[in-house]
Amino acid sequence: MKKIFLSGIGRRQFLKASLSGLALATLPRISFAQSNPDVVVIGAGSAGLSASVELMRRGISFVCIEGMNRIGGRCYTDMSTFGVPADHGAHWLHGHAQNEIAIFGKKHKDKFKIYKEPDRSVVYDGKTKVNENKLWKIYKKIEKIREATSSDKPFMDLLPEKIKKNDWFDTAHKVSMARDFGEFSTYDDTNNWYDPGWDSGNALCREGYGTLLAYYRKDIPVKLNTIVSEIKWGGKGVQVVTNKGTINAKACIVTVSAGVLKAEKIKFTPDLPLRNRKALESVSMTVSNRVLMQLKKKFLGKFKSDTNFYIKCNSNGAKSPETISYGLLKMSGTNVSLFGISGQFSRDLENEGSEAMIDFVLNKLKSTFGSKFYEKYFIKAIATGWANNPFTLGAYSGGVPGKSKLRRDIKFPVGDRIFFAGEATAGAFSTVHGANRSGIRAATDLYISSALD
Repeated sequence: MKKIFLSGIGRRQFLKASLSGLALATLPRISFAQSNPDVVVIGAGSAGLSASVELMRRGISFVCIEGMNRIGGRCYTDMSTFGVPADHGAHWLHGHAQNEIAIFGKKHKDKFKIYKEPDRSVVYDGKTKVNENKLWKIYKKIEKIREATSSDKPFMDLLPEKIKKNDWFDTAHKVSMARDFGEFSTYDDTNNWYDPGWDSGNALCREGYGTLLAYYRKDIPVKLNTIVSEIKWGGKGVQVVTNKGTINAKACIVTVSAGVLKAEKIKFTPDLPLRNRKALESVSMTVSNRVLMQLKKKFLGKFKSDTNFYIKCNSNGAKSPETISYGLLKMSGTNVSLFGISGQFSRDLENEGSEAMIDFVLNKLKSTFGSKFYEKYFIKAIATGWANNPFTLGAYSGGVPGKSKLRRDIKFPVGDRIFFAGEATAGAFSTVHGANRSGIRAATDLYISSALD
């Protein structure tokens, strides 16, 4: 069987693969800063990179450090596995009309093709292609309740039994969001999530979102493979302890995921104030993985480019339905397709390993397109592993029901020396452009504070 497996994004084979392609080719390399900078930016995802840009613009000395051997964080395009761009994380450019990263891509038409996401999909019930309305009818009812409520109770508790008994409910459950309904708070959704450009819809980038982000921030110097273990802030300034030595600075901007902070992968000495610790407990990391699969053209020829794909799920009201949450066939016209798996089921499957994730998707495709699907159409596949990636510990943040009112305090600075950014702190949380804005906000807050006196 010709498969390529990827058991976790943090594994050696992933890091080796990430060294190729435009996503890294344009990244400048620098030696580790010998002099002490004013600011240490921890993390080179979208937030860390934008914070660095803002510090550079204001003439503030800094060093940006990253634990992985690449930039981009959870926005990464794999250029090597399939020979075409394949996004392991962020893929959709949300609110593209006011998404500054999308706007940048549109201005550079010689390098990027940014286009509005096509509105087309196919829905299957077993081996039968069915009318899409069977799914979208129940989906719209769920979304109407979601948009009309602002409750910090589990969303599942707010849904009428009539809706939950609908035979398409499990499917709509997963289509609606990656977060299981029992772990979702509409208060978090309606009060902490804001993006003025959302109504413009999504766009896609043919070259990959990770490639676009890397080129957007190509001029930012980053020290890779630099892992932070402790931040000391009990005296003057901060001391950032890494595997490559301690960096002394006046302040730092922390942009690592909420999952990493909650797991105390970075020690704070003294401990973070109670307000910040309670705020971190208000969110948890959503597990959203995907299997990226290269298929033969004789199968993909049945579909148009960027066709959304859904299959009916029959989990009988499970807390985390066991299904392919969504699919995107023929991504940007290539022979690579994306199949999402989310929620607690995704975490459980990821813990079994990448082969289990790939086999699950293949078995679902066999059930839909015939038992010979693998022999007739399959070329190779990889699976992401965000929950077990030590640098992320999940895909993106979401409010914990009963606690999500405290989310906004995650970004609260500590001692005018530690500032926080990242998608968990952003108005448009869970998005790359939201993280981008949060980095600029944190750098601006640092600038107007007394940290640099």
